[in-house]
Amino acid sequence: MPPPPDQKARAKIAHGEAKGMRATTRARRSAILEAALGRFIDQGVEATTVEDIVRASGSSIGSLYHHFGNKEGIAAGLFIDGIERLNADLLKKLKRCKTAEAGVRTVVTQYCDWVTAHRDIARYLLNSRDIAFPPHTKDQLREIHRAHIGEIFRWFGPFVRAGDMKALPYETYVPIISGPIQDYTRHWLAGQVKDSPAKVKGVFADAAWNAVRG
Repeated sequence: MPPPPDQKARAKIAHGEAKGMRATTRARRSAILEAALGRFIDQGVEATTVEDIVRASGSSIGSLYHHFGNKEGIAAGLFIDGIERLNADLLKKLKRCKTAEAGVRTVVTQYCDWVTAHRDIARYLLNSRDIAFPPHTKDQLREIHRAHIGEIFRWFGPFVRAGDMKALPYETYVPIISGPIQDYTRHWLAGQVKDSPAKVKGVFADAAWNAVRG
């Protein structure tokens, strides 16, 4: 039996309130991460305090601890959020490709466009060696990497088997295709080269495809 109209109305209101609360929670979490990124880039993770992030984000210290637990939790959350955004953007574009060549080029050009458009989070991700992540975060990052690489190789696998791409040792594809542009990006972020990755993406896409084409 359907609920009386007043119960339907109350359920609809409750659903709307819950949806609004989730949106507010996401907005607060995003504000904290954005503020933390600014402070980490300007001051370094080690020198940044929780109070710095609270002031920059406009959040309460209670909200910060509720979402992340401590500064290390913020650093981990920021890294995971950045990696997941980068990965999701790549997979979305890769799945539109119809050929091995288009896929390889997309891996390179998507990275170039993404790091150029998101310079601060790119710098944070590339400088992660200096961040002391707790063991559970390292485990989570390994699982994210494992799942992402699995998706990538499931897409490329048929092209390798068909001879469109060289059959190389599994571990060598990522360094060959993505390694050079990642190295160039580090130099760009350090101010050692002038042109952005987006400006030179064709050069690196050509090199990547020439290196693995069948």
